[in-house]
Amino acid sequence: MKNKHLIIIPFFLFTLDLSSKNLINHVKIESDKVEFINSLNKVSFFSNVNINSSYVEISANSAIYDQKKEVISISGDPSSIKSNKENNLFNGEAETILFFSDEKVHLVGNALIKFDNLSINSNLIIFNPKTGKITSDN
Repeated sequence: MKNKHLIIIPFFLFTLDLSSKNLINHVKIESDKVEFINSLNKVSFFSNVNINSSYVEISANSAIYDQKKEVISISGDPSSIKSNKENNLFNGEAETILFFSDEKVHLVGNALIKFDNLSINSNLIIFNPKTGKITSDN
């Protein structure tokens, strides 16, 4: 049986800076609790999760960074997202937010996004905060 390593680090505030050539230019994740699962190349964040990048700020209950897929899966009741750029203002929420390495965002489950004077509700909203392009799938 292979040994699995699980490290639990309880902190009042834990910050992880995820920077690499292939990942988002600069992503900062803060949470109250973090679990590293080395054998799965995943990092889990729990309680008061805040994610900040060049373009977005996301608040949630939990998040999992998958290093192999280079995606952050964010869950909440609901999770919320808002713009960090004054010239591209939006805000939204969903049950799950998928944040990809190219900063594209998928809002999944009871998704809502407000952009300019437009409000979109759908089960799936795909959004590029860099370009402002929004697609929806009912």
